[in-house]
Amino acid sequence: MLIVGLGNIIMGDDGVGVRAVRELEKFKIKGVELLEGATSGISLLPHLRGKRRVIIIDAVQGGGEEPGTIYRLSEKELQKPEFRFFSLHDISLEHVLALGRELFSDEFPEEIVIYGVEVKEIKLSEELSEPVKKALPRLVELLRREMENHVFSGAGSD
Repeated sequence: MLIVGLGNIIMGDDGVGVRAVRELEKFKIKGVELLEGATSGISLLPHLRGKRRVIIIDAVQGGGEEPGTIYRLSEKELQKPEFRFFSLHDISLEHVLALGRELFSDEFPEEIVIYGVEVKEIKLSEELSEPVKKALPRLVELLRREMENHVFSGAGSD
């Protein structure tokens, strides 16, 4: 199992995914690989190849809920992207996953789960906003349970 935290830690709430992965490093659960994906975009694809199960953690905006709300989505629940021309640094998570499925269908994860945290603000800051900071321990606990369930299910080191 691979858990990837996405985001930019100097852009306030956008760094919640990376911060969650850093917190998860305390647990050292065998068979679970942690990765700080930062704002990797398309360079995330090589890390996903060959994995059976992947969890991606990222900041989200526009869910209509209060800042700090935690969402758990399957890959299928993400909007199906319409391919159009765009610059590579603006590629969305939906596009990265769709591209990966298209290019590496036989080697792409069977299951991808996305944990999103509703942000309050994305601005130049090394601090999370109060609602996102308060949500971080709950997010880490939910992810720790996913890690343990994966190991206890006998799923191995993928």
